[in-house]
Amino acid sequence: MSEAMKRLTIVTGCLLALAFAKAGSYHEFELYNVRPETAEQLSVLLKWRNGQEIEVDFWDAPKVGRSARLMVTREDHKRVEEFLEQHDIEYDLVAEDVQELLNREQRRNVEHGRRLRRDSNSRATVNFEHFWTLDEIYEYLDELAVAYNGLVRVSEIGRTHEDRPIKAITISTRGAVDQTRPIVFMDGGIHAREWAGVMSVMYMIHEFVEHSDQYAEQLSNTDYVIVPVANPDGYVYTHEQNRLWRKNRSPGNVLCYGVDLNRNFPFQWDRTTSECTNNFAGHAASSENETKALIGLMDQYKAAIRMYLAVHTYGEMILWPWGYDFLHAPNEDDLQRLGERARDALVAAGGPEYEVGNSADILYTASGATDDYAYSLGVPYSYTLELTGGGSQGFDLPAAELARVTSQTFELLKVFGQHAGTLSVTS
Repeated sequence: MSEAMKRLTIVTGCLLALAFAKAGSYHEFELYNVRPETAEQLSVLLKWRNGQEIEVDFWDAPKVGRSARLMVTREDHKRVEEFLEQHDIEYDLVAEDVQELLNREQRRNVEHGRRLRRDSNSRATVNFEHFWTLDEIYEYLDELAVAYNGLVRVSEIGRTHEDRPIKAITISTRGAVDQTRPIVFMDGGIHAREWAGVMSVMYMIHEFVEHSDQYAEQLSNTDYVIVPVANPDGYVYTHEQNRLWRKNRSPGNVLCYGVDLNRNFPFQWDRTTSECTNNFAGHAASSENETKALIGLMDQYKAAIRMYLAVHTYGEMILWPWGYDFLHAPNEDDLQRLGERARDALVAAGGPEYEVGNSADILYTASGATDDYAYSLGVPYSYTLELTGGGSQGFDLPAAELARVTSQTFELLKVFGQHAGTLSVTS
């Protein structure tokens, strides 16, 4: 990138962050649905992700033949529409005031919470019909560690920039994970605003721990190492300050905060954007506390990790390496077959039909991502899961749909764990 382009990127990359900071809300933002029908149209849209023309915030993963939501400042309204029309990209204006959309989403979820009455016949001992705060998540993990101390261990693997703990939970019928059985390593919430992904991970933990007798065969040959919230500072910030925040909360420069942790891992890391963009990769590879914590945990268990799952929203995709370039993993056939099995299990449970394939082919190239890093360590099955969700009524799923989606997603996650249990662990 030329110095002139870098300066342009820094200026344009600040626009969304500065517009929000100035207003303290998203009243001056608009939301569009766009639908690229060709690879060329998709390429044009993806340039916006790097702030090289008009900076936008994609709420969904853009792909050919599928609608994606993107947010822009009202100031850019005319430029955006002219640009979309110039490239013949189909679009609709969904909301002229994003803040009001978010306010309605919050009111709807609060009202749903008020109507909730615990079903005395329910198998759930906790409520999966609202989005949990970080305190609720950590309290639940600690309760599990006490109540199921023969199955669960909870540990602090690092501290964030704002000095919050980064917690991991292990699930093993042997108590401690001794690396004699294949491990499924999972993380959620690396992008702060993706609450439904975090809740899907928590639902799986709940099922495997509190109803472990129903999954005895799977848990007898597979162990789990899970970081439910890989970005605690960002997650808290989305609950308390800015619902649409994506990065962590470390200072980038005098104007902007945050690093996209899913661009900060050392394998094929590349600084491609400025500090104020949503996908800023950091000033150096592995610069962030959260990144270091995940790397350290992977390193601790890498001898036995046979399955890596990064849980994200939204896009309805199961993606395998490589993602940094248009190169396919050597065991692409195995990765594709297993992904399709997981997709079919989700469909059988009433869920949507996910697209399965290579990250770069289906989505876009991205350097420094967790799935590529795990695969580079020798983990034979590494996936990014872009779960279902979103819609025109808010950024996230309505809370009323959360229980259904998390239970359906669990069927998909079980397939990956079951396959991991068939793999050998060599010394």
